[in-house]
Amino acid sequence: MNPAPNPHRPVDMPFLEERTRAPAFPTDGVWFNVADPIRLEDCRGRVVLLDFWTYCCINCLHVLPDLRFLEAQYGDRLLVIGIHSPKFTQEKKDEQVKLAIQRHDIRHPVLHDASMHLWQAYGIHAWPTLVLLDHQGRVAFATSGEGQRSILASAIDRLLSEAKENRTREFSFPEARPETGPHLCFPTKLAWGWDCLWIADTGHHQLVSVDRSGNETGRWGSGLAGFSDGMRDSACFNEPRGLTVNRQTIWVADTGNHALRILDLPGRTVRTILGDGVQARDRQRPGDSHPLPSGTRLNSPWDLTIRNQVLYLAMAGSHQIWSYDPGHGSGGVLAGTGLEALVDGSYEEAAFAQPSGLGDGAHTRLYVADSESSAIRCLEMERREVTTLVGHGLFDFGDRNGGSRTARLQHPLAVTEVGTELWIADSYNSKIKILDLEKGKIRSLPLDESLNEPEGILATPWGIFVADTNHHRVLHVDPERGSACLFYE
Repeated sequence: MNPAPNPHRPVDMPFLEERTRAPAFPTDGVWFNVADPIRLEDCRGRVVLLDFWTYCCINCLHVLPDLRFLEAQYGDRLLVIGIHSPKFTQEKKDEQVKLAIQRHDIRHPVLHDASMHLWQAYGIHAWPTLVLLDHQGRVAFATSGEGQRSILASAIDRLLSEAKENRTREFSFPEARPETGPHLCFPTKLAWGWDCLWIADTGHHQLVSVDRSGNETGRWGSGLAGFSDGMRDSACFNEPRGLTVNRQTIWVADTGNHALRILDLPGRTVRTILGDGVQARDRQRPGDSHPLPSGTRLNSPWDLTIRNQVLYLAMAGSHQIWSYDPGHGSGGVLAGTGLEALVDGSYEEAAFAQPSGLGDGAHTRLYVADSESSAIRCLEMERREVTTLVGHGLFDFGDRNGGSRTARLQHPLAVTEVGTELWIADSYNSKIKILDLEKGKIRSLPLDESLNEPEGILATPWGIFVADTNHHRVLHVDPERGSACLFYE
């Protein structure tokens, strides 16, 4: 496969007047969320929306709310089918796709096309691409990129007005529930403070505090996906991830709500600081800090950290690093043009690719797990420059240790500084990697416990903790012994 250099760019194709029969679904694909494989002829009488996606891609995840909206609006007149077309090696595994479907609460049928047969048959060049088939199974319309809800709705309306045939098959889609831990469901990011380890219980849409003995001391959020402030038990989050402790508050990157929230610990309340639940669509350039009203929209904030009373946010959706000064209510884009790429240079010139993890470092450094470029980046804050410590580009990934110039990671999602080392959650290799900053070499941490796409890692006064995301647990790691023991699940 040879995707375009920018695989997430918006590309529109006009409504096709000369329609051709859609390629058949491959027989070697694996189906999820449906009892039996779907054949193209089973879809006659319906409009079909094919969503070509891959689960690493933030743009693909942004499409999911639009698909849910369209499914609710059109009911059984529209059949949405996800065509999972993997970018990373890890994404080719059936079990990992199943977990991703559960993690993102996808209810429509999904065909895992690991061999990319349909991608090639349709001539797809970008994630996500959405293709509409008419009621006779012919290709009628296609568009690429996120933010296409109204365009798709108009095309679906036209195709439904043409539909005359009766449906040939009725579908029932069983709900796939994950087998979670007793208390956690797809935990992601971690923070330490108030003598507690704080865990983003992302699958439960909650935040959890746990004491040193592994006993839960508090749980914030109703457990229902939503967007509302209020008391600790009734407030709602939507897939919260990054969190950091500052004095008497916990700052939260509420990813699914595109918002920055705080937990007021003494008052036991939740309050929104930035965001209104709607994804920002405009692209902002790096510049001077300016006032940010409370309704300022964000774009999938994935992680955050605080330094000298200034917050730094990994804005995965816009491929940028933002800063926010709570004392003055000001901030904006700190670094990154907004283009999805791996480019070093000044804050104004540099480019990121879905930054998903932040690690505060010594000597005015801020480390970034730049997931889509499988890279670890560094913000040299005094020089206002971005450099790359490990990684080469959007399609340069693997599992290789050694010198940092030749080493390869696969979609890392978190990083933390431990002395003169960076500990990395090399998520799609399901490993912990250690980068020796003085020697410029990477090694794998040999563990006696297997991991499954860890998304969080944090060095604390209690030791080092790992959010073993797909195993629904948090581990305490002993770096001397190379052992990991269960801390909370």
